[in-house]
Amino acid sequence: MDMSVFVHNIDLNGLDLLVVEDDAVSLLLLSRILIKHGARVATAENGNEGLLKFQGQRFPIVITDINMPGINGLEMASQIKALDQETQIIATSANRETDSFIAAIEMGFSDYLLKPIEIEKLLMAVKRCGAVIAVKQQLENEREKFRTVVECLGEGIVIKDLNYRILYQNRAMTEILGDRTGSACYEIFDLDEPCQDCPTIRTLQDRQTHLACRICHVNGKIINIENSASLLRDSRGTITGTVEIIRDVSQRVKNEQAIRDMAFHDPLTGLANRRLFEDRLEQTIAKSHRYGMKFGLLYLDLDHFKGINDTYGHEAGDLVLVDAAERIKLCCKRDLDTISRQGGDEFCIIVTDCGNKELLCSIAEKLLEQFARPFHLTSALVEVSTSIGISMFPDNGSVMKELEIASDMAMYAAKKAGRNQYHFAEQ
Repeated sequence: MDMSVFVHNIDLNGLDLLVVEDDAVSLLLLSRILIKHGARVATAENGNEGLLKFQGQRFPIVITDINMPGINGLEMASQIKALDQETQIIATSANRETDSFIAAIEMGFSDYLLKPIEIEKLLMAVKRCGAVIAVKQQLENEREKFRTVVECLGEGIVIKDLNYRILYQNRAMTEILGDRTGSACYEIFDLDEPCQDCPTIRTLQDRQTHLACRICHVNGKIINIENSASLLRDSRGTITGTVEIIRDVSQRVKNEQAIRDMAFHDPLTGLANRRLFEDRLEQTIAKSHRYGMKFGLLYLDLDHFKGINDTYGHEAGDLVLVDAAERIKLCCKRDLDTISRQGGDEFCIIVTDCGNKELLCSIAEKLLEQFARPFHLTSALVEVSTSIGISMFPDNGSVMKELEIASDMAMYAAKKAGRNQYHFAEQ
């Protein structure tokens, strides 16, 4: 192959170079050759001048003689590298001693050309430097695109090392949990060691993606976060840590809770609805069977409630039902008991582990006392009493249907006896 043709085809178009050479003839020759091949060239006649020019304009490629008066090429290159580590530096020297080669290598020189310089080797060295710069620029562009995308995401992105320390977090993560860079992830939850069932640990153990939900206290608020962890590997495939997605799912949790409330609670009074009541009753029956305990079931029906709706309207009737629910709750404060609105003006109470009738009588009497007080409507005071029927497990039944029928019959017996009283189911 004709080397002159090969050299002629080397294109350095767009490259900015600084050539530092104390020999004026060599400086002129080098600059002309490089300009001829498309490079933009600045020159300096010694290390001091070269350093000043580099400080004024950060050249991506510097070609420098090693042996110069004042600051020599190695000293100048050292200061340039301190200013910009990415600068590509090509050394030219008549010195063939090994120490010079080693010093250039240790300093990160891109090439070392012996004088007299072969033009094709010089051009190829510059071409290689240009290629390295282009690759690095392309990589930096891709990194910038990645950073832009990651910073624009609405979800938090976190990179952790193998010791669970946060190396990087995006803007969304900062907005959710504050700047935690440098902290161990478990410190977010005010812990001294990793969380139980931690998705980061599980991912590092089995190499699979794992997800978990956590509750955090941030700036006096409680938030729910969802954390998804995946492995992070370097270019050789070595695991270096994890990359994780952090989401604030507080609104979703709130919505899910609202859906559960709608499914299991009466929208007017907030009490358990028929569906939740039956589930709790089945659980109470099963537990009482297992441990040989007794429990009571109270059915309440408001006396003459229809007259309130007919006289004052349904809005007034709703006010009475809400107030009635609050009065019932005052009489049944144990967390293990269940109060429900069955529909209309009918309420039920499950009194667990009651032992005997004394507790049930006490509750029933408190209920009658509460309902003895008048109900305040917008424009009137109304009297609303209640009739209460009580059944006991297992005396009046061992399954849900039997207990419900027994309580219902006892409630109608109370109404038949004159209302505003309670009756126990007959055995």
